[in-house]
Amino acid sequence: MQIAEDACTRLEDELLFCEDCRLYFRDSCPQHGPPTFVADSPVPERAPSRALLSLPEGLLVKERSQGAFGVWNALPALPRGCIFGPYEGEVVREHGNCTRYSWAVRDNGSYFFVDASDETRSNWMRYVACASTEDEQNLTVFQYRGYIYYRVCQTVPADTELLVWIGEEYARTLGLRLGEHFKYEFGEKELLMKLFQELHLKTPPSPPAPHAPSSRTQYLCGDAAASSLLPLHKPGLPPGGGAFPLLEGTQNLVGLGRAQSRYWTFFGFQGDAYGRILDKSKIICKLCGVRLSYSGNTTNLRQHLIYKHRCEYNQLVGTQSATLEKGGAGAGEFGAPRPPAPGRTTRAVADFIVLDLMPVEVVEGEGFGQMLGVLDPSYKPPDAASLAHTVLKDMYTQVKGKIWELVRGLPQCSLSMDVWRHSSTLTYLTLTVHYVDDCFEARARVLLSRPVPEEPSAESLVEALAEAAKKWGVRDSTSYTVCRLSPATQQAASALGWTALPCVGEALRAAMEAVLGQPAAQNALERLRRLASWALAGAGRGEKLWTQEPLLQAHLSRFLRDGGKWHSVYTVLQGLLDHSEPLAGLGPDGEATLRPQDWAALQDTIKVLKPMAIATSTFTKDPFSSLSLVKPVLTSLLYKHLVPSEWDSTLAHDAKAAAQKELSQHFSTPAVNQALNLACALDPRFRGLDFLSHSDRVETLHLLKTEASRLAESPALLASSLPDVASPSPPAKQPKQDAGIEFLLGDLCSVRGASGIGSAHQQAEQETASFQTSKASALGQEPLQWWKTHHTQYPLLARAARKLLGVPATSVPAAWLFSSAGDAIQTKRQALTPEHVDMLVFLHGNRAMLY
Repeated sequence: MQIAEDACTRLEDELLFCEDCRLYFRDSCPQHGPPTFVADSPVPERAPSRALLSLPEGLLVKERSQGAFGVWNALPALPRGCIFGPYEGEVVREHGNCTRYSWAVRDNGSYFFVDASDETRSNWMRYVACASTEDEQNLTVFQYRGYIYYRVCQTVPADTELLVWIGEEYARTLGLRLGEHFKYEFGEKELLMKLFQELHLKTPPSPPAPHAPSSRTQYLCGDAAASSLLPLHKPGLPPGGGAFPLLEGTQNLVGLGRAQSRYWTFFGFQGDAYGRILDKSKIICKLCGVRLSYSGNTTNLRQHLIYKHRCEYNQLVGTQSATLEKGGAGAGEFGAPRPPAPGRTTRAVADFIVLDLMPVEVVEGEGFGQMLGVLDPSYKPPDAASLAHTVLKDMYTQVKGKIWELVRGLPQCSLSMDVWRHSSTLTYLTLTVHYVDDCFEARARVLLSRPVPEEPSAESLVEALAEAAKKWGVRDSTSYTVCRLSPATQQAASALGWTALPCVGEALRAAMEAVLGQPAAQNALERLRRLASWALAGAGRGEKLWTQEPLLQAHLSRFLRDGGKWHSVYTVLQGLLDHSEPLAGLGPDGEATLRPQDWAALQDTIKVLKPMAIATSTFTKDPFSSLSLVKPVLTSLLYKHLVPSEWDSTLAHDAKAAAQKELSQHFSTPAVNQALNLACALDPRFRGLDFLSHSDRVETLHLLKTEASRLAESPALLASSLPDVASPSPPAKQPKQDAGIEFLLGDLCSVRGASGIGSAHQQAEQETASFQTSKASALGQEPLQWWKTHHTQYPLLARAARKLLGVPATSVPAAWLFSSAGDAIQTKRQALTPEHVDMLVFLHGNRAMLY
């Protein structure tokens, strides 16, 4: 057993954990792509206050109410799965040298410690406090390739402290048996250090240096005993050399003893140590590790294989190739014979380019070649042209075929349009389709990126959109498109019969920039910028400013770096206003740079910006923000937080008015309002529609009943996987027609239920009435997850929910709009060679379908 546990520890040192799938993977999660490693701000070694200055963008170090320092999130939200690290410090080999800033690192059965007591040789992670309860823990510590990292284990809202504690992974690192209950209270690092005293220290004289690459990459996941202890997300061959590339560890999944269908080759249930099924409602795919709902039949299994693993499905059912169905449009484009599979290293190079959205030409760089030479001296990488036209093109063709087949089968979807500048002479339109799948999960698939004129007109966009809609077969299934605020994009969508919805992110951006554009606010910000430049240049250090206020230097540096960005200016200014007292009298020649009226202007600006900054945080809290969130947020801003009051200063009054104007002008059209209200009516959090007037509420409920009954009668939805709304009993025998009575009474007495129209409308009315009078869900409830549980209770409304709640609130991922992530993506897209833009943006946006 000890050998198995040691093998498991070596294996886990090479693996990462997906917080969504709850499974381990190597390098990249097949379902959600590679994890996000958040880099420290670059600081020279042994620099004064190095630990503070290494703080990444979006985090703040503040004094805790219990004393000492802590780290707070200043971004709208930190999503689950983000990884911080590595934890930096000095290598310690003696138990007596351990402090509360130490973490143990396991190396081949023995240990050494990384201690961050010295602020000049550590990074910001030393300031993260330990969680005192399980509920407040939002970071978990783990070891990866010989280093200590912190992973976000639950979404961290804005203005929330980061709090870390150990989990099952680090418990195994410390030698605790799997499943053993931890005997140490949350937050008691001193008690955890007692366990460190019992660890066997590593005796070789040269443990890995804190900043040196780890040598642990040599470990492979080949030990059967180890792989049986961890649920892996790792492609490989099944035991016994089978023909299908099953994930390692899936041999432990439990199948149904009575199962006869061939589809069970690729599926199984999570089991306990005795092979008993733990949860029969969730089944796991052995090819990609995704969990599916299981209701007693193989419908979901078959559809998952067709959409996600077409090659394996074709092999299973005995077809000769992975082409589309005979006679289908696009078969020639997507059904071409595949070239031989690339080698492992070449595929890894291609994955690197796709996942990091790198130019293909990077493979011809001297440094890249030197790195590959060290990793594999016998490997000769292909040139950029060969890689693009063979491996990457084959990946592109495979994924395009999967998406083409998937999209053409969608009964309803929405589109988002991203018009972005590649260079001074080249602009692109990237089109993405959005839908809710049978498991009530929101999905987004990039369709294409094509050049458009620098300032595209409505006519040029209509041509581009019509061509794309025809190619992908989404013209009729699309009802809504989310686009930027320009009239041309909205006119183009309307010309194709789609309801054009403005991007709420751009509306919030325009409103916040209108506030920052007020003359008094601009003057105060400019004076603050001059003060920050003067103080950081060294002139203020003679006053021992940094000694008295150790965090002020970091705040001023962040203001000069991010103070001009609309999405971060609120948090930056808020941090500086906490230090207004030491800044108040500073300035060249002893004269204060910031006057009292400047401080008042900054305070008013922050006050007006606060509700809009919280709104951006609300939209980035979850990976997907639905259209249903737009109307409540806008109503709250327009009729509560941005309403001028008699106590407002002139600046606050004018700023609120400017923000109100920007927010209201883009969402005032009847069609847009109708879509927003319908989405709210289907959201279990807002089902009461309390923020609407009585007339709007009545109109919205009428439209909801009409929409639900219309969808019930739609031929495209009759074959939906949702439960049938009609009774399964055989139809009653129809009476013989009597022409005489039909002539006399036919216009007065309609035959109820004869066409099914009345029954569908009546059921829509019943479901709507029941849904509207039910208790509203908590505001933290994710609406699609609610519908996943309750869709059998409201089958007609569930179809409408899949249509409306799958429409995104923003034209690009919300994180791109409300953080620096969008700037990073834009920089990467601009670096791509034009001939590769469509292929690489497509593969990067659909990277989850590559594995």
